[in-house]
Amino acid sequence: MDARLLSGRSDDELPSHREKEPASTAIAVAALISLAVLACGALLLVSLLAWGIFMMLTTRLPVFSVTVDRFAGLEDRVPRAFNLTLGIDNLGGEYDVCVGGEAVVLYGGVPLAVGRVEELCVPRNGAADLAVVAASGGVGVPKALAELMAGEKRADGAVHAEVRVISAKHSWFLSCTAALEQGAARPYPCKKSSMVDESDGVRPDSSSGTPGAPL
Repeated sequence: MDARLLSGRSDDELPSHREKEPASTAIAVAALISLAVLACGALLLVSLLAWGIFMMLTTRLPVFSVTVDRFAGLEDRVPRAFNLTLGIDNLGGEYDVCVGGEAVVLYGGVPLAVGRVEELCVPRNGAADLAVVAASGGVGVPKALAELMAGEKRADGAVHAEVRVISAKHSWFLSCTAALEQGAARPYPCKKSSMVDESDGVRPDSSSGTPGAPL
């Protein structure tokens, strides 16, 4: 009897492979979508990393330099004067760089000459040179400083002075060490530092707000 019952089942009552096909297809489609999402995520991550590396290689901080083009009054009995060129290289920079304020030439921490630095903003990916004249009413240098200069010149072949560019308005200052030579002038690198207050570098005169008067 069981045999007759089994033999009497219709084809509609038997399991069909076609009923399983939709479920298998959905799983395959879901797997493909997941793989596509993962591939897009990986591509996005690689693109971000490549962009970051590109920016690191092409972006840099601004570079400052100072050139002592001419100077007088250190050995001769004439007023001290320094013709300077402040170089600003903002190629590869991300923002505009502005300067302006005072320039002070020092030797042994003693101010020798002071000059005004004109306001100038160098745009990103730009460069500029700014002429600065620093001078004083004094002539020559005090005997003690003259002896120090002579000793340094004998030992090193040149006298090295410090040039500070104080930009109180922009809250930073530059410190540059340059050789005072009569030969061909060349640029010397500057170090930029943040200014906490106007007493950084050279303390300003209380009445004028400018660096202390040179000797």
